Amino acid sequence: SSTSTNLCSSPPEQCAPAMTTSLMVATGFSAASGYPGTKPGERTQEPELLMGSGWTAAEVFAAGSPGLGLDDVVFLPGVNSGVAPNLACRLTKNVNLKQPLISGPAGLVTEEDMAIALAMVGGIGIIHRHMPIAQQAAKVRRVKSAESGFILNPSCLAPRHTVDDALKLQEELGCSCVPITENGRMGGRLVGLLTRRDVDGVSRTEKIANVMNRDVVLVREPVTLRDACDQMRQMRVAKMPVVNRDNELVALLCRGDLKRSLLHPEASRDANRQLMVSGSLSPLDPDGWDRAKALKDAGVDVLCLDTDDGVDDHVVKFLKQMKESSEFTGIDIIAGRVNSMRQAEALCEAGADAIRVGEAFGAEATTLFEMSRYLRMNFGVPVIADTGIRDAGQLLKAFALGASTACLGDMLAGCEEAPGDVIYRNGVRVKLGPSPNGPRPLEMGVAGAVVDKGSARQLVPFMVEKLRRGLQELGMMSFGDVPKALDSGAFRLERQMRQSTVDADQAPKQYPIICGSLHCSR
Repeated sequence: SSTSTNLCSSPPEQCAPAMTTSLMVATGFSAASGYPGTKPGERTQEPELLMGSGWTAAEVFAAGSPGLGLDDVVFLPGVNSGVAPNLACRLTKNVNLKQPLISGPAGLVTEEDMAIALAMVGGIGIIHRHMPIAQQAAKVRRVKSAESGFILNPSCLAPRHTVDDALKLQEELGCSCVPITENGRMGGRLVGLLTRRDVDGVSRTEKIANVMNRDVVLVREPVTLRDACDQMRQMRVAKMPVVNRDNELVALLCRGDLKRSLLHPEASRDANRQLMVSGSLSPLDPDGWDRAKALKDAGVDVLCLDTDDGVDDHVVKFLKQMKESSEFTGIDIIAGRVNSMRQAEALCEAGADAIRVGEAFGAEATTLFEMSRYLRMNFGVPVIADTGIRDAGQLLKAFALGASTACLGDMLAGCEEAPGDVIYRNGVRVKLGPSPNGPRPLEMGVAGAVVDKGSARQLVPFMVEKLRRGLQELGMMSFGDVPKALDSGAFRLERQMRQSTVDADQAPKQYPIICGSLHCSR
């Protein structure tokens, strides 16, 4: 306060320089300490910029400067054109997304429900690997069968099966109609359809041949999806099989899938109109290769190679073997998380199609900027920001620093689609999460919990809208403009002081949730 009084009592022509010097000292920038891009102790001429115009990214992240986190930098607004930017982005070299948000391969976040929710809003989910191979492959199949155009591999039954077999299959797959073929397999001669209305009130031991619908409305190949949909609407049926000249089942068309495709035009779909999904695996696991083959057979679109335990010769050799194998032709591979240039360079030379950047505790901004620029200029590989993003502000900064997509890990951990049970405690909906790395011994009666955040289908569009408005404030029309703005200096940045942490005696008291056999209490 005394300094402020002295400055205000000075003449006007002396007040501004004094206030500028005081501001520079308070923010850590001075002629003695150096501006961004100068060595410590080196005196340099003040940049010819107006106060508040900021610095370029190259100056802020210059060599020799300390590592900066996402909360240590702030982007200054640009010229707002008033046009909503296009958020279409690259997930890998050959896979594009309509929304740049994904759910990472964490046991607390992504299983089939979360992967379906992310794909429906334009992103993609990476199903974690902390489960048996067959279980992970089944979850991938569940995502692929959640929505489609032509169902090319529907589960079938034969007339000799019972109603009990049909009910079990419908419950397992979540479907309401089962095609009936002579041999009970896909490609067999179609003889009828069995729906839930056909088995209502029927004994579970009854043969399917006695209750199935034999008068089936069908279409013969070749036929396009649009023509088949038009014929389905004209005939007013909910299921329509596609057969060949020999009346053998080729595909199945469902009206529910068509209705969902109209409700979610931004959904991430493959060439067969099925939802896109990814699965993770570790090259250090003994069954890593078998897991990769099982995920490929289940229909995974992208494979995620977890390298959290480090990148060594075995990891590089495993990745190179996958890229050279004919079994994985046409499937892109995401590698990571890494936080060094040498690790990323070794993975890119082995054939990685995208790099997950993370585990840069306290230096997330510096790591994202340097690695995204290096990989973009030398390999053309997209960068996925998996740095523990906590809010929309950090999400915007990650994209502005060069990331093409970002993992919403902790932000999705409390959503309805995340694994875990839900309880109500003191009127608050709380989600109990499993162990993040699979089953492990835990202290009896203690469970980790987070406040439920609702459905990811509402949270993700909200984050997308905030991201779109943030890019609009920066003057960006699309993600493709971000690298140009970083290299040309169109983005102006400032460093900001970190907020002081709350003392331990001032922190709010936290009560663990103790789960008994019949109730939950403090």
